[in-house]
Amino acid sequence: MAKSKKMQQGKKSSKRSTKIDPQKQLLAEANAQMDPLSHLPSAFLSVPLSPPHNGVVADDDGQTNSDNDTSTQNNMAFIQHFSSPLPPNILKQCLELFQMNMGDMYRQSSWGLNVEEKLNELQHDDARFLVVLSSASCAETTVATNEARNDDAATAEAVQSDNDTTNEKCMVLGFAHFRYELDDYDLPNLPITYLYELQIHPTVQKIGLGKKLMTMIELLSLQLRIKKVMLTVFHSNEAAMGFYRKNKYAVDECSPSQFSGEENENCDYEILSKSFG
Repeated sequence: MAKSKKMQQGKKSSKRSTKIDPQKQLLAEANAQMDPLSHLPSAFLSVPLSPPHNGVVADDDGQTNSDNDTSTQNNMAFIQHFSSPLPPNILKQCLELFQMNMGDMYRQSSWGLNVEEKLNELQHDDARFLVVLSSASCAETTVATNEARNDDAATAEAVQSDNDTTNEKCMVLGFAHFRYELDDYDLPNLPITYLYELQIHPTVQKIGLGKKLMTMIELLSLQLRIKKVMLTVFHSNEAAMGFYRKNKYAVDECSPSQFSGEENENCDYEILSKSFG
């Protein structure tokens, strides 16, 4: 009798486990998307850059400086979606851009700068990216590499080898790193898009690239029936804080500042979010 009862309980348990959790199902569908940008007009994926004048580029303060980099030789940039893993050269440039823009701020924060940890984060299986590339040929090359990965390992290796030279010439002008996940793994309430990084190369800041990437992330989220985007920003990063507030992001209810206690009151970062109804 005891054994029979145990087996029946096991059957009931098994039956319960086959019930599909709608939140996890939604996340699975979101992560399974191979080409989410195909729903957007192709013109939306190209970005006009400030026209170069004899290799002179405006810096963050509006001053100009001579720069012979390939990014100054093109008037257009192109946005490409990636699922992890990134092509090696693109990954390397994204990590370098993060360190360029955020290295000092992380060193001065309570977190400190852990480059290996950030690299692991960029290589997470669920990592998704919008990358701004310096030319159409770069975008075409990365599309071919991504498609090959979906076929088989041999094809992917062959295509990657053919594209190595082109990839070396591709410059990352900016990127957004995000994931589709639950808002809380202990007590999940809803699926969200969490923005881990939004980084723009200093030579092309303040021309709308950050706004463009955020708009695309929000559109992709809505397309997937995900109605909230969340992110973390340092208090000391006043420019980023101002940017997100301008784009209607507000302090989230789970942010440390919303809880009492000295540890929370002295926390050097804020969690912001934006909901879509």
